[in-house]
Amino acid sequence: MTTVTEPALEVAGLTASYGARPVLRDVSLRVESGVTAVLGHSGCGKTTLLRVVAGFLTPDAGTVAIAGRTVVGAGRAVPPRRRGIGYVPQEGALFPHLDVAGNIGFGLRREERSARVTELLDLVELPRGLADRQPHQLSGGQQQRVALARALAPKPGLVLLDEPFSSLDAGLREETGRAVVRALRASGAAAVLVTHDQGEALSLADQVAVLADGVLLQAGTPAELSSDPVPAVADFLGHATLLVGEVVASGEDGTLQVRLPSGDVVGARLTGEAAATLGDRVRLRIPGSAVAFPDPVGAPVDVPVDAEVLP
Repeated sequence: MTTVTEPALEVAGLTASYGARPVLRDVSLRVESGVTAVLGHSGCGKTTLLRVVAGFLTPDAGTVAIAGRTVVGAGRAVPPRRRGIGYVPQEGALFPHLDVAGNIGFGLRREERSARVTELLDLVELPRGLADRQPHQLSGGQQQRVALARALAPKPGLVLLDEPFSSLDAGLREETGRAVVRALRASGAAAVLVTHDQGEALSLADQVAVLADGVLLQAGTPAELSSDPVPAVADFLGHATLLVGEVVASGEDGTLQVRLPSGDVVGARLTGEAAATLGDRVRLRIPGSAVAFPDPVGAPVDVPVDAEVLP
C-alpha cells in the first residue's frame, strides 16, 4: 500500500490587502519539503505571504493548508499557536531577560529542557558553552542561530524565516545562511525563507518562488529558474555566465572540481538529473546573481549550476 504524504505547505488562490491596497493577488504555492525561498523586491508581498501562513494576518480570499490540514479558508482560521509552525523574524527577537538556554527552552516542559537545549545547540552548530550567555553577549549570526533553535525546539513540521540574515554583513550572512539550512535539513522540517537576495535564494533553497507586485511569477528549482525562466523572471534574475571546463574530480554528492581554460580549478554542485565523470567537458551556466561562484577548491560549494556534458 502506497502512503501519500501531504505537502508541508499548500497555498491556493491567496489574495490579501491592507485596506484598499491589494498586496497579494491569487497566489498559489506548494512546498513539498526542504527549503523554499520566496524571492522578490521590497514591497512585493513576501512578508505578507509569510504573515498569512503564520496566522498573523487574515487574507481576503484563498486557503492555506499545513501538512494537509486547512488552517485558513472554508470558514476556518486556526490560531497561530495551533498551526505547528516555527517562526524566525528578521532580528531574531530573542527575549533579552533570558539566557540562551532560556530562550531555546521557552515553552518546553521543564523535564525536557536541558536535553533539548543541548541537542539544538549542536544542531545549529553553536558551542554548548553559550547556553548561559545573554543575547547581548552574542554576535548577530549567533543570535539568529539561537532564534532558529528556539523555533525548532517544539519540533514543528514547518519553519518560516522572514529575511533572517538581512542585518548581517556579507561574510557572516553567507556562513550563517549555510549553517541554518544545514540545521533545517537535519531537523527534517520544511522551511519557507523570505529574501530579496538572489544569490541567497539560489544557493540555499531547493525551490525558489519569485514574487512581483503580489503576483507569483514562477516557482521551481534554482536550475529550472536559471535555465528556463519566464521572461519576467529572466529580467529579474539578470544574465547568466557560461563557463566550459574539464572535470578533474567528482564526488558522490554531486560536487565537481572543474579546470577552466585559465588553468584555475573551481568547485561546482550539479543539480537536477545532470551527471559528469572524470575527464568530461562540461558547460556550466551560472546565474548572474551567484556572485560567490567560482568557489575555491576546498570551500563549501552550494551555488546551484545547470551543467551540460559536452561531446
